[in-house]
Amino acid sequence: MTDELRQKIKSLRYQGLGYKQIANTTGLSRDTIRGYCKRNGLHGIAAGLKKEYHKVMEEEFIFILCLNCGKEINQNPIGPRKKYCSMACKREWEKIHKIKYTLTCEYCGKEFKSLGTRHRKYCDHNCYTRDRFWREEDAADVAKKIIEFRKVNHLPKWLKDLLLSDPEE
Repeated sequence: MTDELRQKIKSLRYQGLGYKQIANTTGLSRDTIRGYCKRNGLHGIAAGLKKEYHKVMEEEFIFILCLNCGKEINQNPIGPRKKYCSMACKREWEKIHKIKYTLTCEYCGKEFKSLGTRHRKYCDHNCYTRDRFWREEDAADVAKKIIEFRKVNHLPKWLKDLLLSDPEE
């Protein structure tokens, strides 16, 4: 078997073809192909090999071409490998591909989505101002409603934590 034929078998196997299909393409017997594949770690389900191969190729191309513009990257022999050709490309790519975080508001307790940052505490400016500057008024309003046996529509998270905390702490 020639080196060219070996490369062709390997290529066809990574494309997801089975032993019989490769045998028909190369003109060798199915058992010869199967034996070669087993000896060289190409055995198993072809679809699994195909996914594995694509994953490896994708990881290799990440460090060859810039993720944003596609230019070739000159890697330094030492230090971490680069994914972008310049800082401008990195910023542009990160601006387009922002990560969405699902967070919980510290004032109202509702879930909200944040693009690009996971350090937000409040869902909007109104919740921020209510939590920061209206704590006494909120506590007084809740206490007044409880004394009058009226329904409390909104209980801030900090007040909920205070009311439900262990008194021994």
